[in-house]
This record gives sequence, structure tokens and C-alpha cells, in this order.
Amino acid sequence: MSTVAGGERDVESAKIPTEHPLPIHPPPYANFLPQPVPPTAAPPHAYAPPPNAPPPPHLAPVPATDHYNIAVGYQPHPYPAVVNGISMNTKEPPLPFCGIGIGWALFVAGFFFASIPWYVGALLLLFVDQDYREKCGLVACSIAAGLAFLSVIINALNYYVFW
Repeated sequence: MSTVAGGERDVESAKIPTEHPLPIHPPPYANFLPQPVPPTAAPPHAYAPPPNAPPPPHLAPVPATDHYNIAVGYQPHPYPAVVNGISMNTKEPPLPFCGIGIGWALFVAGFFFASIPWYVGALLLLFVDQDYREKCGLVACSIAAGLAFLSVIINALNYYVFW
């Protein structure tokens, strides 16, 4: 034992350990420090499995290997996603007419065929249940048909009234 001025002191007990028991991490960013979580006891009515029951599958022991499989990239959920009774995992079929749909095809065709396809598109919008992706093209057909009908009415009035 070595002595220090002012009393006896053990030199071995004054040494700082060279190994830190926990890994040293940088301090967390910002003011949101992790709060200690108090241990919670199981409620008295918690389910206790029988003594000879096998462990649940998610807690089953994994055979020891020298490597771990780490999932990389997007991992799909193991259960089907259903919203309002519609499965979100199914892929929708492509729209007809090179993927633009009937509505937009009728809208473009109306410029070449004397606005008759616009009236067909307006009737489809009013009386036929279409795919939700078709609605915008059919609405454009309805607006164009209304404007074409308005121009026909104005021309007819201009010809007969102001002649």
C-alpha cells in the first residue's frame, strides 16, 4: 500500500478503469433525451402458459449461426391490406387506348369527328358505371359537349334571329 499526504489510501482503488462497461455513444441530438422507463409488473390476471407448453413461434429459439440475415429494401407486410373492402395488394389492370382511357380518347377524337365523341363521353359519364380513373376524361367530354352545344345554339339563334 502506498500512502498519500493526508492519510492512507489504496492506489489500486484510485485507478480509473481502462474499459468502460457500456459502449460510449455521442450525446443525443436536441433536447429530447430518452426518459428512463420504469419496470412494469405483469397484471395479476395475466395469462400464464402451462409448464410443459412449447414457446410461441415468435419466441422460439433460433439456431445459432455465424451470420445474421438483414432484410434490405422494402419489406411487404405479411398480411393483406384492405381498405373499405378493396384489397390494396392487387395491381389494377391498365386502361384501354394505350393507357389513357376511354374518356380521354373520346375527348381527343371529338376534335376530329365533329364533337360526336364528346356527346358519347357525356352519356357514358351519366349512365354507365366506369372505373374511377376514367372519370376525369369523361368530365372533360361533358364540358366540351356542353360548350359545343352552346356554340350550336348561339349560331342557330344568330342565323334565324338576326338574318
